[in-house]
Amino acid sequence: MATTYSFSRMGSFESCRLQYKYSYIDRMDTGVETIEAFMGSRVHEAFKVFYDFVKNGVVKPTDWLLAAYREYWQKNFHDGIKIVKSGYAAQDYEKKGTRCLEDYYEAYRPFNQAKVVKTEEPISFCIRDGGREYSFRGVLDRLDWNDRDKVFEIHDYKTSSSLLTQEDADSDWQLPIYQLALQSQWPEARQARLVWHYLLFNKEIRSLRTQEQLEELQKMIADRIREIEACREFPPNKSALCEWCRFQEICPLWKHPKAMEKREVNEYRQDPGVILVSKYAGLELEKRALAEKIRVIEEEQDKIEEAALEFAERENIRVIDGADHQLLVTVKDEMAAPTRKEDPEKWEKLRDVLTRESRFVEVSTINNQMLNARIRNWPIEMVDKIRNFLEKRTVKKVELRDKK
Repeated sequence: MATTYSFSRMGSFESCRLQYKYSYIDRMDTGVETIEAFMGSRVHEAFKVFYDFVKNGVVKPTDWLLAAYREYWQKNFHDGIKIVKSGYAAQDYEKKGTRCLEDYYEAYRPFNQAKVVKTEEPISFCIRDGGREYSFRGVLDRLDWNDRDKVFEIHDYKTSSSLLTQEDADSDWQLPIYQLALQSQWPEARQARLVWHYLLFNKEIRSLRTQEQLEELQKMIADRIREIEACREFPPNKSALCEWCRFQEICPLWKHPKAMEKREVNEYRQDPGVILVSKYAGLELEKRALAEKIRVIEEEQDKIEEAALEFAERENIRVIDGADHQLLVTVKDEMAAPTRKEDPEKWEKLRDVLTRESRFVEVSTINNQMLNARIRNWPIEMVDKIRNFLEKRTVKKVELRDKK
């Protein structure tokens, strides 16, 4: 069965590949829902039922809209709701949603700006590029027909606490792909107005797309889908979004820390993992102390070496005798090439000469760190050419970090 993509699915891959695997490959359901997502869903439900009436010529009063919102909130609230921000309760978010609805109602009453066509409409369509088609689906919050301007308006409600800039809106691709879907049904959608409603800020942001931009968007999305389909490794990505992830309790980056948060102090200190980290940290502190001591010793050695060279030159000798050891002094001329950092222009010219003379490979090496960094961006055809010369190795290391 062909995979069907969505805005949220592709966003998940971009933010964390392991989260993508848990959600869309393993199809895991933890029963966890963030309070922000819950609030957003209830606001969307309230708008849908309200605008369904508007569509039929009935404008319900503010109290009716708020009552519908509270009913949806109480009906759907469950024990899996996750509140990340400390000091906040569910009621705080319920009130925040209420304020969003109140502000919006006052801003758009009497709701005659355009004619409502669809609300919370599931849409399915195809992204086409290079002779291939990729199935896509989404949910259109609201579609209006502006009879005065003779243009469709694609509306999207956002309860996010961050505000989209105009520049971001002009490059965003969620609403433009919905425009692509509409064009197959209504030719007028070639001219569509994209409208984001940032409810917490009581602010509306608008944008437009040309047909050339929509065609370019299809290519960009197709490229990302091909990247997803070619992916075979799904490592976790630690970011500020982790606290809102519903898979935190099983994620390799968070599983042990989250389990330790629930332990009593004595039980916590006796945990084998905590003991290992404490021992490792203690040894790391010893290493740092020794490293500082070594640095001081090496500085003193440098001074002695400088004095020894002066002594050998003054006395015209090559061996300096000591009680138990000797210092052998060697003086010879060597050729030194400039580094790229020291003199990039001279470095480039030197490399060009060595390359033309087929000598560059004799003075260069293959660095695995450099190779792995490059190979992630090389075309697959290039990787295939060298694949037989490479072997996959598992590198394991332990790194100590301060607990924040």
